[in-house]
Amino acid sequence: MAWIRPRFPVALFFAFFLLIPSLHARNGHQLYLENCARCHGTGGEGLDPNPPLKHSSWVTGDPERLIRIVLNGYAGVIRVGEEEYRGRMPSWRTMLSDDQVASILTYLRSNWGGEEISADQVASVRRKTEGEPTTGVASGCMGGGGMRHGRHSGMGGGMGCGGCGH
Repeated sequence: MAWIRPRFPVALFFAFFLLIPSLHARNGHQLYLENCARCHGTGGEGLDPNPPLKHSSWVTGDPERLIRIVLNGYAGVIRVGEEEYRGRMPSWRTMLSDDQVASILTYLRSNWGGEEISADQVASVRRKTEGEPTTGVASGCMGGGGMRHGRHSGMGGGMGCGGCGH
């Protein structure tokens, strides 16, 4: 039995090490539901007029670009698959910590492809983009009282809500 003992701590260490990304992603799922799902849907399918995140190269591609969009927001044209979206993603720079952003993005990428994003990566992009213009903070707008709008029109047409501008 003495030969089993030294292996147990090593096995425990590796099991814990392998579970860390999974735990990070689970926390990210809850944060996603609380902060992102009202615009992008609970499954990342996108809710009119906001683009889908599911299977999007915007999510699975360059991690720095994705982090920058979450921190500073985005205004302009986004193409996902064959669809084009014009709009405005709010800035979450002042609303979410580096750990929270990393958790959300790791959750998304663990579902649809791409490596884990660490809080250190988010902190690095946050420092690099300090002072860059943002699209405004998320206001919690639900699309003019929860009304749905026409496909791909009016995203962020006003107060930095990322939705309808109401």
